[in-house]
Amino acid sequence: MSVNRILAPALMGLFVVFSSASFGQSEEESEEESKEKPIRLAEVPTAARDAAQKTLGTAPTEARVISGTTPQEYELTAKDKSGKEKSVHVRADGKVVKEEKDEHEDRDYE
Repeated sequence: MSVNRILAPALMGLFVVFSSASFGQSEEESEEESKEKPIRLAEVPTAARDAAQKTLGTAPTEARVISGTTPQEYELTAKDKSGKEKSVHVRADGKVVKEEKDEHEDRDYE
């Protein structure tokens, strides 16, 4: 048997695994991210922006609307003093739903 006959299928298998968009992510994280659509901060209701700023400790710099949520939910992101990104999920009325400080550290409020 030639080396090519052994290596070709193995390399193709590795390519499939590493080219997968969800490699290294849970199915829930992939689904959630696919529901997020970038929007301008000005499109986020004032109550949601204010609650996010209070929770993040600084003004948010990025906003995403999370489709399929009722009441409407937004993810607002900012960098903390150490330069790490922090995100918070808030409803249009300003209720904080979820805070994300690090990819490995989530805190749910409900």
